[in-house]
Amino acid sequence: MKWTDRIGRRVKLRDLHIVLAVAEAGSMTRAAEELAVSYPVVSKTISELEHTLGVRLFDRSISGVQPTHYGRALLNSGAAVFDEMRKGLQQIEFIKRPDAGDLRIGSSIVVDAGLLPAILEQFSRDFPRAVLHVMHEDIATQQYDNLRNRESSLYWAVFQRR
Repeated sequence: MKWTDRIGRRVKLRDLHIVLAVAEAGSMTRAAEELAVSYPVVSKTISELEHTLGVRLFDRSISGVQPTHYGRALLNSGAAVFDEMRKGLQQIEFIKRPDAGDLRIGSSIVVDAGLLPAILEQFSRDFPRAVLHVMHEDIATQQYDNLRNRESSLYWAVFQRR
């Protein structure tokens, strides 16, 4: 068994959730309040995770905490884990109710004015319970940034099942 496999068995989703909350709050005390757990639970979880990984995840000071470069790496991965889990749960919901869902589309002004209105009108008729979000983008590179950051998607296949 690989060393990384052993660590993977000891790092729990709850641990990642706490790390994300601490980073977002900028303080273990505020994170504990937001998570409705005690400060010692948050502190112990972070300390045990740092011990397991063998690196310091946060720089601590009187004014709060800041992620180290190790912490930022874990935060990026943790955010991706929760994003993938959220998408998986949404897919289960889509399977249960194939005519409903949430679709975000990144589009340029040229497409918005021409082709997109007809597509959205047909889509809305075919899937009346679906929620559409159109994000207007100025340039193509911004569209790709939104795809990479999972702010828009290309999940037409979910809605094409019938």
